[in-house]
Amino acid sequence: MAKKSSDYQRYTLVIAIVLAIAGLSTGGYFYYQTAKGIIQSREELENTKIELAKTKSDLAQSEGKAKSLGESLATEKYRNSLFSGQISEIASTVGKLDKLSKTDKELLQKYSKIYFLNENYVPESLTPIPSEFLYEANKEMQIHTKVLPYLLDFLKAARNGGLDLKIISAYRSFGEQSVLKGAYTVDYGSGANIFSADQGYSEHQLGTTIDFTTASVGSTFSGFSKTKEYEWLIQNAYKYGFIISYPKENTYYQFEPWHWRFVGKSLADRLHGEGQYFYDLDQRTVDAYLINIFD
Repeated sequence: MAKKSSDYQRYTLVIAIVLAIAGLSTGGYFYYQTAKGIIQSREELENTKIELAKTKSDLAQSEGKAKSLGESLATEKYRNSLFSGQISEIASTVGKLDKLSKTDKELLQKYSKIYFLNENYVPESLTPIPSEFLYEANKEMQIHTKVLPYLLDFLKAARNGGLDLKIISAYRSFGEQSVLKGAYTVDYGSGANIFSADQGYSEHQLGTTIDFTTASVGSTFSGFSKTKEYEWLIQNAYKYGFIISYPKENTYYQFEPWHWRFVGKSLADRLHGEGQYFYDLDQRTVDAYLINIFD
């Protein structure tokens, strides 16, 4: 009986030891697995930090490249803008040169006792002036074709204002001026030089110049400067591109209130606004207005 109890106790102890060992082994394995998991998590975290750092570095490089590309793009846009501007400027210059090449360079020259217009010069195109505006309705007179629209607007405005402006002289060829000057010389001798140009020096040969009169004044021009028509010309002719060539105290010819030349609206407006006259300006200044003479 005593022996059975001892065996039972030994068996229980063995079972307890086995269970204890088993429990210890199970807890150790669990601890090992937990520790291993923590180590792996730490390694993964470190790897994640490394990857994140690399990503940040790559991102910084990408941002740097993007900034560089942006700056390059801005530079190229600026260069293209400059190039485009240069192209536009060149195209504009070419257009102006082409326009200028097609404009008669004689139209704004100072021919009265300064430049000579040879006997072969004829305006590019001449058109008859409507007889209703002529002092002698049965006598044909011509003017530069491109000047005619300005002249008609001019004359209609005067007529609407109750004025009696009539054209007594317009285009005259080199030959016609020669004959006219010869006749004046016969009548007035050298005195003709104060009111009549030699052939080649007359503005009338350009086809852009008009002599005005009225029914009351007639062909002698006597008293024209005292008419309301002359006053209207002084106040309004520039609006249509016409200027008086020989005002009072000019150094070329006697005062000719009837003699008006088309120089274009831009130049006429400047002369009127600044109180200057055509022959007051140097030729280089005048030439700058040639390109816009018919604008």
